[in-house]
This record gives sequence, structure tokens and C-alpha cells, in this order.
Amino acid sequence: MTASQSGFDVAVVGGGLIGSAASRHLAEAGRRVAVVATPEPVDWSTSDGPFASHYDSGRITRVMSGDPVWAELAVRSIGRYGDIEQRSGINFHTPAGLAWLGVDIEPAVANAVERGATAEMVAPDWLLTTAGIRRPDIDAMTCAWEGAPAGVVDPRRLAAAQLRLAEVAGATIVPHAASSVVRSNNSMEVHGDFGTLEADQVLIAAGAYGAELAGVDLKLDRQLRTTVRLDMGPMPNMPSIISDQVEHPYINDMYSNPPVRYPDGRFLFKIGCEVMDPPRAETIVDITRWFRSDGDPDEAAALVATTRALLPAADIRSWEAVPCVITRTPSRYPKIGWVDDRMAVAIGGNGSSAKCSDELGRLASTLFAEAGWVDNELPAEIFAP
Repeated sequence: MTASQSGFDVAVVGGGLIGSAASRHLAEAGRRVAVVATPEPVDWSTSDGPFASHYDSGRITRVMSGDPVWAELAVRSIGRYGDIEQRSGINFHTPAGLAWLGVDIEPAVANAVERGATAEMVAPDWLLTTAGIRRPDIDAMTCAWEGAPAGVVDPRRLAAAQLRLAEVAGATIVPHAASSVVRSNNSMEVHGDFGTLEADQVLIAAGAYGAELAGVDLKLDRQLRTTVRLDMGPMPNMPSIISDQVEHPYINDMYSNPPVRYPDGRFLFKIGCEVMDPPRAETIVDITRWFRSDGDPDEAAALVATTRALLPAADIRSWEAVPCVITRTPSRYPKIGWVDDRMAVAIGGNGSSAKCSDELGRLASTLFAEAGWVDNELPAEIFAP
């Protein structure tokens, strides 16, 4: 597309996990949809972006959560993984299980069991023997296990599967970045180096870039974070892991994915964490600079040390630090809703949305349905911008 194109009901700006899911649900509901989905930068060190959280190969998927809203979002999405894989021909889900270490985690297990997941409290010795995971030496810390389909999803492939199905349903995929979204007399215009795209309404699902494109202060907290990918060879019994506390003083907690295949062919274990006061991106320039860097070396070193403590038998051959950005909201839920009569947003994954992205996209798509958002378990007020 190199010139003006119109006739769309909805233009979705952002082809990441939420945007691609919303596009599929909109197209399969019969809406005329265009998706502005930026390809991944070839060289992060020189690119101006935009960058995205789904440019990775591993994200935890689970139902266990102390928050029933996130548990409900997850179980709905996970229940559709098989259908998306089968119809798109793109596999993205590995049911490796999940180990959760923490204090007072029984409510997370209960929320999962209530929704049909296989989750239970387990002994630390069982976890060490079964998966090689050593519980941190912290008072009152317990262990839980969630079986399949908990495990890991490949976010690159999940977004690709959603976009493939959206295109099959009639959506137009625009593989470029949007530079601006402008209201005209009778439509919304999305501008970029592809030209101009006109639609009756717009859904902004552009992650850390969304507030600037929407022209609305959404009170987003864009945290500049560091993850580490480690080459530890084959680990067939390794699940995803969450530990609410760790023994290293620099970081508060950790999460990890078992080794998965990355586009360069390597199988890498990925670990990330929370820190007390991470640096923030105030501008788009800050985001670009961060993704061009190697992240925070202290955070990376703490993650490597934590991996050694949690997985004492692991053979770490090499590791690399990778920058990322987590977009948080004041409510700790994504912002999904209208900001005016023609523009809606679906923004703010809070570091937890990959596993839930299909349901978040479906909810966003209902904003454009004649009946609107009708969901007694997940009312629109929870997510209102």
C-alpha cells in the first residue's frame, strides 16, 4: 500500500499480541478491517523502531493467579490455543507446566482449580527431583504446580497465527509503522510511509507507543527492563517458573521460560524479574535508546546468579542480556475502551498479557459490535481507560 486506501470499518494500529487478536476477532465477525502491523526491526542496535514486546520466543502461559480477573482472562485464551494453531497451521504453544514458588500462594491455586486447571501445592523435594528447581531459602515459602496446558507460548508465532487468520477472514495487513492517527470530517486517517489509510473507527493497540498515537494521556508507566537468555542445552523436564521472592538483593522476584527455539536456531532459557525502582521511558526516544542498548548490566548479572541458585544442576554455557519494556497501568489491568466516539484503545499488558492476549483482543473487538461489550464476569468498567 503506497497511497490512500479507504472503505474500512476499523483500522487496528498495532499487530502485536492484543492487536493481532482483535484484528482476527473483528474480521471473523464480518468487519472490514485493516491492520497496521510493523515488521520486527532487522537490527535493534541501529533501528529507530517501533519495537514490541512480542519480538521474543517465550512467554509464560498459566491460569494460576492470585487475581481472579487475570485467571479468567487466561483460561478463556488458553482454551482457544488449539483452534488458532489448527486453523492457522502455526504452532506456538508448548504445554511444559508451571512451578510457582511463593508465600500465601494458595489463592492462586484455588483460582486455577475453580476454572478447571490442574493445579496443586507440592513439596519442595518433589520440585527439586522432578524439575531440578531449588526453592529459595526464605521463611514460609511454599511451592505449587500447574500442569498442562500451562507452560510457554511463542509470542512471535502467536501474533503471526492471529494475523494469518485475520487475513483469511478478509483483513488487509499493512506491514508498516503508523506515524500518526488523525480525525478527518468523515473518518479516521492512519498515516505512515505506506500512505494514508481511512476507516470509520480506529483501535490503537500499539503498546508503549499507543498513548502518543492516540494523543491521550493514558497514565502509562513504561518501565525499562532487562531479560537474560541463557544457553543451557536440552532441559526436557523444565517447566516455566515464577518465584515471588529470590535470595538476590538486587531483584524482587523472577519468572522464566524453559529452553525454546529462537529464530537463529538456538534453544535458550529466558529469565526476567521485577526490581524496586526500574528506569522509565518518558519519551519515544527513551524507548529507542533502551532497545539499542544491552539493558542494565546489574539486573542481568542478578538474573544469571538467580538462575544458578534456582537451577543448581544447570550447565550454563553462555548468556546474553536483552532489553524490553513493560507498559503498566494504574489499575494493573489493560486499558480497553473508547477515548472518543471514533477511537478506542487496547493498551497496557502489565507484563501479564501474552497468555491472555486472545481474550483481551476479543474484548476489544466487542467495542465495535452492535451489542457492545456484554460480559458479566469481566465488565467493561474493569478495563475502562
